[in-house]
Amino acid sequence: MEVNLTAYLLFMTGGAVLCAVLLFFAIRRKDAGGQPAVSKAAAFSALTLGLGIVLGLLGAKLLYFLFRCSYIITQGAGKFFLSLKPEELSYYGGAAGVCLACFLSAKILGLAPEKMLNAFAAPAALMAALARFAEYWLGALGTGNYMEEALPFPFAVSEVWNPDFPEYYLAVFMLEGILSLRIALFAFGVRKERNCFLRTVFYLCLIQILCESLRDQSIRWLFVRYEQLLCYLIAEGILVYLAVRGHREGKRTWGAAAVGLLVAALVILIEFMLDGKITLGEIGLPRIALYGIMTVLLFEMSAAERRAWRRLEA
Repeated sequence: MEVNLTAYLLFMTGGAVLCAVLLFFAIRRKDAGGQPAVSKAAAFSALTLGLGIVLGLLGAKLLYFLFRCSYIITQGAGKFFLSLKPEELSYYGGAAGVCLACFLSAKILGLAPEKMLNAFAAPAALMAALARFAEYWLGALGTGNYMEEALPFPFAVSEVWNPDFPEYYLAVFMLEGILSLRIALFAFGVRKERNCFLRTVFYLCLIQILCESLRDQSIRWLFVRYEQLLCYLIAEGILVYLAVRGHREGKRTWGAAAVGLLVAALVILIEFMLDGKITLGEIGLPRIALYGIMTVLLFEMSAAERRAWRRLEA
């Protein structure tokens, strides 16, 4: 698993340009709302692309700094901010920076930010998928645990220290990319809904609760994975928003937020079990069973979100 930054940057650049082109066509749809002129749509896509690169990098560095500020200050903050090492960037800080770029571009060009963000949802989810696939060229950064049995790519990647005894590691980045592609299709399917962007963010965060747990390299303190926690807080925050909005409209949507809190408690319990701090008997449940339970819990959280939106739109 060698690091190839040139291939990574080329892939990311091509992906960003592709998504900017798709964004142009997305906001030119008749059902996108407003349908800006070709020149303004092109300017919006180009500005989002340029600002997205700058704010994406800045957001990735800043969020990583917030997670590890005490250590970074000790080692030298100036050196940290001048470095672009992939392991010193936060994927979610980068994603937040790109979304902010879309919002600011709409403001600068006098377009409705909410409509532009909704049009941006599907290309953004596609970019999220491509960014994960690009981790193929970042060595072990996007991999999971060592695997006792060999599995072919895309399920696993190999590290060949000895040609006779290659080591295999779970290719978590491929799972993340495939799930993000599915969410991009979902975003395209609900592109006419006024809540398209918010729902896309919810599902992108939801899948990462599982995937961050599978990743071997993550920003953590003891067994607490900061980015996994962040993804849960964003997803639960959206469910709380649905509860508040439903209360104002006289509709019962608080159940989704309650399900989210229950899921959080059970996921924390599972993380303790994965870390070996809680066991059921002398052996305990196998890791695959624990991850299976976590997946079912996240499906329940997803179902609760769908019910809440249906009640709001009824």
